[in-house]
Amino acid sequence: MISLPKIFKTQKPIQNIKNGIALDIGTEVLKAILFDTNAQGVTIKKVARIQQQQNAMSRGIITNLNTVLENCRLALSEITKNVEKDEQPQYTVMGIAGEYVQGVSIIVNYEREDKYDQEVDIKEQQQIINRVHQQILDNGKDDLAKRTGLVNEDIEILHITITGMEIGGISVDSLVGFRGKNVRLNFYASFAPKTYTSALRNVAKTLELEVVGIVSQPFAVARGFSGATTNSFSGIFVDIGGGTTDVAVVDKGSVVDTQMFAFGGRVYTKHIAKELNLDYRHAESRKIKYSEGELEERLEKQIKKITYPISKLWMKTLKSALEVNHELEVFPSRIYLCGGGALLPDIKEVMMEFPWTKLLPFASVPKIEVIYPNKLSNIVDMSGELKYTYDITPASLTLFAFDKIKNPQLYNK
Repeated sequence: MISLPKIFKTQKPIQNIKNGIALDIGTEVLKAILFDTNAQGVTIKKVARIQQQQNAMSRGIITNLNTVLENCRLALSEITKNVEKDEQPQYTVMGIAGEYVQGVSIIVNYEREDKYDQEVDIKEQQQIINRVHQQILDNGKDDLAKRTGLVNEDIEILHITITGMEIGGISVDSLVGFRGKNVRLNFYASFAPKTYTSALRNVAKTLELEVVGIVSQPFAVARGFSGATTNSFSGIFVDIGGGTTDVAVVDKGSVVDTQMFAFGGRVYTKHIAKELNLDYRHAESRKIKYSEGELEERLEKQIKKITYPISKLWMKTLKSALEVNHELEVFPSRIYLCGGGALLPDIKEVMMEFPWTKLLPFASVPKIEVIYPNKLSNIVDMSGELKYTYDITPASLTLFAFDKIKNPQLYNK
């Protein structure tokens, strides 16, 4: 069997995780989940949410490491207070977002001309996977460097994941044991600046946790949604956080594009604070109450006058993010919203008003739905705390860890 390039060599496989930590270090709220994995999926044991200080994050990226570390410690203290000393967390899976976090979809088609009547063995499958890995290693960083202005050495490959396999037109989890001539493999590679990943690794190291994976958040959300990995599923996921909006496009069970742009709930809060002469925290509280329909009519109209024009601008930015995609001739007809910003009534309103079929390649006006954690696959929530749309991302991180442990052959690292 061909040996993997050094970057793809893995540590001793983890069988299961007991008391793992999923960390979604958000711009406004840091979210931590205590979880176990087993053969069937993930068990959620405890959830913590810590309000971040204004100087902690910017556009989804850590700007004050000490502040973020203190918030992480608070979150871990809250969710592990009943955990025995010999069962303290050892592993963490961490989400990453930001404009410079990029992804690339690669589709490989080939013909087994001389072997089509023979079963694929492990060696043949590994040869194909290794070849694509090397291609991504050779070309992916260079491509990202050109797009972002970063140099090759400052870019890290987060993960290269096989998102779909077909042989003889049949979708399979592994090629091994199947006969056929035509083979199709879908890969998705995520990249990030090393400055971003180094900050996250410093957090994990300080917390004495081993990193199972640092994962692009929109990728994790798109893979965690129930049924999203089947070839009958297509959809667009839009996660509106405090600092960024993350977008993932799924076509026939494969993630074909992820985009992130620095436009989230914090933009709304700052405008409310400025227009109404409020401090930031009071403006944030006003925005949340507006999202939850808890303001009296006069205040509601006052906030809407501020937030509706911002939502129109946000919609234009989302349009620009979708226009970057050149993989699909026609976009999926369903859009799934999550994140705290998805609760702003103006967001859905401007999306309903938008002329989708005129300005973007949609065959019909897409159906728009706000999703909650009960839409995720293979999760048992023993905590009873996993119930908000902004819990989608940290819960999806636990599913990434589960999938990586269960299907190590799909991941390079």
